[in-house]
Amino acid sequence: MPPPPAPQTTTGSLQRAPDLDALTLAFDGFIYICSQDRRIQYMNDKLRERTGYDATGEFCYKILHGLEEVCPYCNNDRLFREQKTLRRQLKSPKDGRWYDVINTPIRNDDGTLSKQSLLMDITESHLAKEELSLFQTLINQSNDAIFVIDADTSAIIYVNDKACSSLGYSATELLALRVIDISKYNVNMPSWHKHVDRVRKQSRLFEAEQIRKDGSLIPVEVNTSFVHRRERNFIVSVVRDISERKTQSRALLEEKNKLESLFATLSDGITVQDSNFKVLYQNKVHTDKQGIHTGEYCYQAYQHRATICEGCLLVQSFADGKVHRREVTAPGEHGLIHLEVTSSPMKDADGNIIAGIESVRDITAQKKLEEQLRQAQKMEAIGTLAGGIAHDFNNILTPILGYSELALTRVTPDNPLTSDLQQITRAGLRAKDLIQQILAFSRQTPQERTPLRPHMVIKEALKLLRASLPTTIEIREEIATDCGTILADPTQLHQIIMNLCTNAYHAMRESGGILGVRLSQISVGAEDYKAGNSELTPGNYIQLDVSDTGYGMERNTLERIFEPYFTTKDKGEGTGLGLSMVHGIVKSYQGQITVNSELGKGTSFHIYLPLIAETPNLGKSVLTSLPTGTERLLVVDDEEAITTMLKTILTYLGYQITVINNSQEALALLTNTLSAFDLLITDMTMPHLNGLELTTKTLAIRPDMPVILCTGFSELINKEQAHALGIQSYLTKPVAMHELALAVREALDAKKERF
Repeated sequence: MPPPPAPQTTTGSLQRAPDLDALTLAFDGFIYICSQDRRIQYMNDKLRERTGYDATGEFCYKILHGLEEVCPYCNNDRLFREQKTLRRQLKSPKDGRWYDVINTPIRNDDGTLSKQSLLMDITESHLAKEELSLFQTLINQSNDAIFVIDADTSAIIYVNDKACSSLGYSATELLALRVIDISKYNVNMPSWHKHVDRVRKQSRLFEAEQIRKDGSLIPVEVNTSFVHRRERNFIVSVVRDISERKTQSRALLEEKNKLESLFATLSDGITVQDSNFKVLYQNKVHTDKQGIHTGEYCYQAYQHRATICEGCLLVQSFADGKVHRREVTAPGEHGLIHLEVTSSPMKDADGNIIAGIESVRDITAQKKLEEQLRQAQKMEAIGTLAGGIAHDFNNILTPILGYSELALTRVTPDNPLTSDLQQITRAGLRAKDLIQQILAFSRQTPQERTPLRPHMVIKEALKLLRASLPTTIEIREEIATDCGTILADPTQLHQIIMNLCTNAYHAMRESGGILGVRLSQISVGAEDYKAGNSELTPGNYIQLDVSDTGYGMERNTLERIFEPYFTTKDKGEGTGLGLSMVHGIVKSYQGQITVNSELGKGTSFHIYLPLIAETPNLGKSVLTSLPTGTERLLVVDDEEAITTMLKTILTYLGYQITVINNSQEALALLTNTLSAFDLLITDMTMPHLNGLELTTKTLAIRPDMPVILCTGFSELINKEQAHALGIQSYLTKPVAMHELALAVREALDAKKERF
């Protein structure tokens, strides 16, 4: 029974002492009266039952609360001061229970004041309120929206804070709506009742969309349960906003589509296999080559084996969680192909291996490129070696040619030595040409085209070939000596012959045969088939035919013979550069090369090069009259044999010669005697200061000094660069006597014209 309302009093209007017996019967609680000094003056029977005895005369704080001092929350002083009823709830430290306390000041018959207290035990209701408050707090702190719905009317009868914030309504607004008002689809009552019937049988979990107050939609996951209480039916719905999940799902789907699109565009074949090697996924490349085998074991599908392949990379990846890679070969449609196989583990969020990815890449083209690179590096190494050989060989040839030409000037034409000396000179010149061929092959020197009659170069090349070909191969020549003049580099023409004839030899070396070389002149008219068939313009051409009676070529081979690095020879027998080089030379001359071949009947190459009207200058190798002079010349070369030879020749021509074999000493001499010399002749490759450095320092102190630079081979400077630096002549060793005489005279005369 709740306590009766306490009379409200104000100062000066105090309640008289009540009828305690009547109050005790009407109030189901504790009643006591205490004086201002806190001593109990009266206590009812229920309070006596609690204390176990009549405590009249003892302190209230001791009897009621078990304290030895005045309660810290005692309101006696305030009560007697304000003289009005006070009410509060408190927890007793003695028994831990909650009480609703009403304190009223009363006036006794003798005029003194006492405090009348009524205590109602409210522990159960207080705890219930606390539990309800805690429950509501927990519900309102939930991340999910909670709805309690009348199952019969679909009216919303309870919502938590999350439901309000998610939909943008206040609690009052939501409680005025029905479920069908916030559902995306037009749910009517019949469909609602069907939903209730399904939930009555079993709780449901489903996805839906709710309508917010602003009209926007949010995707939700709804967990519904049926509750029957006090003759009423309810639906309790826990609603979770899954917008972020949907966004993530869309993002994952997009990523999946991107990956599948990426896998589809890759040139590598890719499979995903589970830990049992069952194929879970194949990209398009793999499917096109191997067919569809998803759901099958890889070793059965691709290798037709009953067990896992020996050395399987995925086995290793599953074991150590690392990426593994290796190269293998396999038979292909056009021969052996090279494959790079890579395996990598696929892990879940916890780092556990759940599957493996295996990719197969065709690296056949890459292998060919690597081989081409190695061939190019070999060629570069050959070029470096050729440069060193050229330098040393030219230094050897220089005195040989120099002394032989000098000797020819000192004998009469009818002297028996004349013929011998001429043979030495010719041999030296052939050696010089050979060095130029080596440098040209290694691309260490630019090619200079001059008017020449091709039959001379072709005959010379065939002489060289005859000595190297076996006797089982017969050379049949048909070389016209009157076919005309072309503009070409003799070394390059020599390369054409050597490459074509070498190919013919390889085609006949096992069975022997006939190597045919034919040179003739043809005219291409405007209506000629060849002019309309290819690059040739109307005009006169030489036609060079090289044929063999070897095994011939297939159509596929014939289509690729001019590709760089393509070769049908065994490893170590060819670089695949020969025919591509021939093709490049012919095209650079505005000519054409064609080929005919038939299996078992041999191959014929036909080369067309344009004729020119100019007749080559076939002058004599030795001039009968050489220019001379008396000027002072400084000759610098680190090879003593060369300086001795040059001094002998130049002294013979009348010049005053000083030779030095050290470039630093030469610079010191030039610095100390500024006007002692009229011309500097220097080698290019020397220790200390090379010829370019010596020239630069000399021209810094003697700008008028004419310079002739001689070199056997140099990558640092060419003829054009030398002239740009003020060097009058750039001579290539070995230097012919007449070439040297002309260069010296021209340089000295040019100086006189300038000054």
